[in-house]
Amino acid sequence: MTGLIFLVGLSGTGKSTIGRLLSGRLQLPFVDTDVEIERRAGKSVAAIFADEGESVFRQLESDVLRDVSARRAGVVATGGGAPTDPSNRTLIRAAGPVFWLDATAETIARRLGDGAALRPLLQGDVLASLERLRSLRVNAYQACGTRIETQERSPFEIADEIVRELRSSGYFAPAAWTDGLTAPVWVNTSGHSYPIYVGSGLVERFPEILQRHGLEGRLHCLIDKRVASLHGAAFASSLKKGDTWHPTEAGETQKTLAHTYELYDELLAERPERSDTLVAIGGGVVGDLVGFLASTLLRGMRFVQIPTTVLAQVDSSVGGKVGVDHPRGKNLIGSFYQPCLVLADLDVLGTLPPREIAAGLAEVVKIAVVQDADLFDQVEASAESLSALDREAMEPTIRRAIELKANLVEQDERDVLGIRALLNYGHTLGHAIEAATDYGRFLHGEAVAVGMTAAGRMAAWMGGHPAEAVERQDGLLRRLGLPVSAASVPRERIKDALGLDKKRQAGNLTWIIPTGLGSARSGVEVPGELVDRVMDWVFEGPS
Repeated sequence: MTGLIFLVGLSGTGKSTIGRLLSGRLQLPFVDTDVEIERRAGKSVAAIFADEGESVFRQLESDVLRDVSARRAGVVATGGGAPTDPSNRTLIRAAGPVFWLDATAETIARRLGDGAALRPLLQGDVLASLERLRSLRVNAYQACGTRIETQERSPFEIADEIVRELRSSGYFAPAAWTDGLTAPVWVNTSGHSYPIYVGSGLVERFPEILQRHGLEGRLHCLIDKRVASLHGAAFASSLKKGDTWHPTEAGETQKTLAHTYELYDELLAERPERSDTLVAIGGGVVGDLVGFLASTLLRGMRFVQIPTTVLAQVDSSVGGKVGVDHPRGKNLIGSFYQPCLVLADLDVLGTLPPREIAAGLAEVVKIAVVQDADLFDQVEASAESLSALDREAMEPTIRRAIELKANLVEQDERDVLGIRALLNYGHTLGHAIEAATDYGRFLHGEAVAVGMTAAGRMAAWMGGHPAEAVERQDGLLRRLGLPVSAASVPRERIKDALGLDKKRQAGNLTWIIPTGLGSARSGVEVPGELVDRVMDWVFEGPS
């Protein structure tokens, strides 16, 4: 018996919205079959209908359903017409419980609004089209499983009812499918959800975890050469025949379009297919680079992150920001592209030098300052243990930092609402410091630590952020071995780099400003005299 759950029904009945809610509550992956079809085809559902016709789309739909039904667990939102094919109905009914989400044509038309124009089968009179489709499909939906009335009900109420149905039937035991693994943190985005596993021994279980999440195609592994020399044997032992292995130079200087094209050439020589998976093994640079490759190669391939630094585990591997640098600034060329899976194996951190451990912990301090005072207290109480990679201190700290970032990503995946911008605390000046020193003097976390020092002081000077919080933050950064000033950095180069900051609004530079430990505001314009004052402190103050 699998842990698959299927949602069927007309477009607009809430399958995707409710599916994502269920995936979070039941700790299961979420799959939207229409999104998966678009990923495989490299074009939208509407474009498939227009270019190749409905028959081609239905074949793609059946192929995706067959592949998804072979997985061990997940919440699956099917396309509205999928159950009309008898073979599809047989497949999904055999794979797991099916819930038919139903509503009147009038309600669905109201929910879809202008979006109905994007649905190939709802052209012209939307209401009439919906009534016709419902009459044609109602018997197929009824034959699938339990009807759930969605009329005048919130998605939360509907998800609650489905959970009650599952548990009362005794069919579903939450987390039973994980076989001893600690339940992952789930990131639920608009297209799909993905798990982030945190713990020890995950590399050894990599093939098993891949299979569990339906990632059974050929793997193309791109690994930091330094990581390959230290841990390559452990990673390579998990590969199967046909998988490929690409040790690559890392470091910020390699995060360029030129290096990207070199990797395109290597990968294309292997004739990759869209069902293959790229695997990023290394720190944040490798993750950003491979994610960018995956988002563009063959118009989008699946990719998995195996972050091998503290910084990458708590920050860059979470949230789907991928890209490369430009001489004018960091991460100016990129996209939003979510991974399918992340493995944060604590065992690989043991070979990190102390400076890199500290740089990663800077990002933990960052997210604690802007989101969670309890996490700040936790890090403050165990700073030395964290620096020593004590397992009992590290695992809950890394897990909590990931949960906090995932929460912001889910609310503001593409960083347009100002919610996710809180993650840039310390980065306004931090990125400028990196660019002004040609990415060669400061590690990313070190530059962010200096940036937090600056932003914290500006916040206190502006009012609303206690001076005590500034001193606690800077004291913690020092205990972790991080800098709080950046003497001798060229001022003019800092000014030029700030001028290209991605957080500018209407031509004005904005900052993320804390408002007490555990909260912050984004998009804050700071008076120029305060910026100059904090620059004096940062670039001339004590280190």
